[in-house]
Amino acid sequence: MSSVQWGALIQGDESYAGSRSFYRFRDVVADLTGFTHIIPTHQGRAVERILFHTTLKSGDIVPNNTHFDTTRTNIEAEGAEALDLVIAEGRIPSLVHPFKGNVDFDQLLSERGHHVPLVMVTITNNSGGGQPVSLENFRGVRALCDKYDKPLFLDA
Repeated sequence: MSSVQWGALIQGDESYAGSRSFYRFRDVVADLTGFTHIIPTHQGRAVERILFHTTLKSGDIVPNNTHFDTTRTNIEAEGAEALDLVIAEGRIPSLVHPFKGNVDFDQLLSERGHHVPLVMVTITNNSGGGQPVSLENFRGVRALCDKYDKPLFLDA
């Protein structure tokens, strides 16, 4: 890191909303995303808790390629099902395949879609050994979500 970067790190204000760094963070995120409501959290599991507590009910299904352990726990705490839908090749550790993190959502959304309030894709698929998802597969998931009017959450 440069001396300027180290200086900024040392002088940083990490006190969330109300701090000078929060307003800078908020403005940059709003500029990049167009979002008007920015809620910083200390880590991903806190975001999951907020997201799933406000969007899920008992009996819901949240499909993903492979849920991370805290993601699964936060979903199941709401009485919902965390459903892993990684492609068959992603379940065979010894198999060589370029995109073992790819997802297959078509059957779930066409047959049980009324129980799916949102869809997730974990790009690094850490619980599946860090296997990648192809852009083609991700675009296909996006198209299915659009077809069935489901929000898509990218866990990256």
